[in-house]
Amino acid sequence: MKKYSDTQSALRIDAEYFQPMYEEIIKELVKYKNGYGSLGDLVKIKDRNFIPKDEVSYKYIELANISVNGNITGFTEALGNELPTRARRKINRDDVIVSSIGGSLSSIALITELLDNALCSTGFYVVNSENINSETSLVFLKSKAGQLQLKKGCSGTILTAISKDEFAKLIIPKIADKIQNEIKIKITEMYKAKTLSNELLNIAKRGVEIAIEKDEKQAQNWINSEMKKLNIK
Repeated sequence: MKKYSDTQSALRIDAEYFQPMYEEIIKELVKYKNGYGSLGDLVKIKDRNFIPKDEVSYKYIELANISVNGNITGFTEALGNELPTRARRKINRDDVIVSSIGGSLSSIALITELLDNALCSTGFYVVNSENINSETSLVFLKSKAGQLQLKKGCSGTILTAISKDEFAKLIIPKIADKIQNEIKIKITEMYKAKTLSNELLNIAKRGVEIAIEKDEKQAQNWINSEMKKLNIK
C-alpha cells in the first residue's frame, strides 16, 4: 500500500508508476553481489543538441530504422538543410541509442563504425560509459529488468515518454568485468555474423542477376571470386 508521501517524493500520482512488479525487479537488482548504481551515475547521457551544417551530408537514424531485435535496418542520407528538425543527436561508434518513446522502448541499438558521426532523432537517448561496456548496456536495457524500468519511467497522456530524470534513475547492476567481456565477445560475434549474412545475400542476388543478364558460367565465376574475397570456400 502506497502513501500520499510516496507520490510526493516520486513527483508522480499515476497508479502505473507504483505497480508492485516494478518494486520487485528493483529489489532483485539491488541484491546483486557486485553492487549497483543509477544509470545517471554509471553512464554518460549525451543529450547536447547538434546543429547540422546546411551543405554537409549526414547519415540519419530514426525510430523506424531500429528493428525489434536491435538491428539498425537502414538510415537516411541527406544534406543538413534537408534533415528534419529532430535530427539533432550526434552519435559515435560504440554509443548505445535508446528510444524514449513509450511504444518503442525496445528500439535500442549499438552504433557501429558504419554510422560513426551520424545523427539520430531526439526521440533517442544516447549513452556510453567507461564503467559498463556498450554491449553490456545494450543487453541490460533490452532485458526484462531494463524494459520494465523504462516502462515505469514513462509518463504523459497521448504520447508517453520517459524523461531524462527518470531515465537517469534506472538501476543498473555493476556487472563484473569478466562477464562484461564475455557479453562483448558474444555481441561482437553476432554483429560480424549479421554483416557476413548481408554480404552473402547481396552476392547471391547479384549472382542471379548476372545469370539472367549473361549466363550461368559467368555468374558462378563471379560468385566464386566474391566468396574468395571473404575467405569462404
